[in-house]
Amino acid sequence: MGNYLTSTISAQEHDQHVHVRPARRLTNEKGRPIVRLEDLPEDVLHTVLSKLPAREVVRSSVLSRKWRSVWTTCIKLSFNDADVCSGRGGAKSEQGTQVFIDRVDAVLRRHRGRAVDQFEIKFIFESKLADHLDNWISFAMTAHTKNLAFDLAPPSNFLKHGDHYRFPFELLDREGASCLQRLQLCFVSFRPPPAQFVGFPNLRKLALHVLDTTNQDLDNILGSCCKLEWLSIVRCHLKDELKVTRPLSHLRYLRVMHCDITKIDFHAAELSTFVYKGSFIPVSLRHASKLEKAKIWFYDTTFQQAITSLLDGLPDVRNLTLQFSFQRLENRWVLNSPHMFSQLRHVQILLIATDEDADKILYLVSFLRVAPFIEKLEVHDLEEQEAKLNSLCMLWRMPLRYKG
Repeated sequence: MGNYLTSTISAQEHDQHVHVRPARRLTNEKGRPIVRLEDLPEDVLHTVLSKLPAREVVRSSVLSRKWRSVWTTCIKLSFNDADVCSGRGGAKSEQGTQVFIDRVDAVLRRHRGRAVDQFEIKFIFESKLADHLDNWISFAMTAHTKNLAFDLAPPSNFLKHGDHYRFPFELLDREGASCLQRLQLCFVSFRPPPAQFVGFPNLRKLALHVLDTTNQDLDNILGSCCKLEWLSIVRCHLKDELKVTRPLSHLRYLRVMHCDITKIDFHAAELSTFVYKGSFIPVSLRHASKLEKAKIWFYDTTFQQAITSLLDGLPDVRNLTLQFSFQRLENRWVLNSPHMFSQLRHVQILLIATDEDADKILYLVSFLRVAPFIEKLEVHDLEEQEAKLNSLCMLWRMPLRYKG
């Protein structure tokens, strides 16, 4: 039988050639139709299954004959330690790890040869998992996975946990790597990729957390992501510059937090949002003329030192939020820079003003000397805000008394 929706014959001609038997509708005692889950369209069933943990997806196969095969066509697969234990801490037992491995392998065997759009693994890494993780990466390549996430971090004590999982670039073939659009890796290590590695030509979003690598290896990987639009790097201790030598011409969002690095150096002409939290370092976002918003949180620096760095690194920012921890305020404005924030319109400064800095707060207005077109300047004392919040909390806990 041809596809009636795309056939060129009319409905009348179709009825003359094909006898259509009306579907039998189940009704309840009141004559109302009974709608069963298995009667829903297949794409709706896939959406329902994609919201469930992997263990529940597999268990759905006992509902009926149809459901035995429905779950094997689910295009979103997510596995985490909750499938084998109640908490992340219990997942480190040898028995729990083996149960997790067996369950993942059983599901992937049923999906072999099928496309899987989203594939997620969340489990605390241990050496026993390494070979299995390699196999699951190979599965993702053959399944033409678009969104891949491996979260292997322990709940705490990252440095004492041991070795990271070495990401196997050698298992990424050209076709599989070209399908990846989103990649999230946590508690992995990057080593120099093989010469035949083609990169990630269609990757749009990349999140790297608790990454063990070097500046050179990270530069090579990021330089291969020619269509990257969103990048997050958290707790990656390079002890060197975070520098990408090739232009990232599509990058619009960049976040760097809690990293042990000496400098940030990117060429990103389309960058619109930049977020940084960590020790004071020079920031150089070359050619970022479209930078709409920057949120900077520096530890242990002086106000003028921070402004000098930002003047050199992101002079075209339009909206700036600058927060300090353990900052030091100078007695007078001594900055004599030829540069200016020519596009800056809104500035928000958040700091903790000590008693000895109380008479220096007004000197922050001198910031206007390097921001001549600013329209709004806000200065907030975080310590004062915290005191007000504590007072409100105290009032909230007090019993309400009404006098009539």
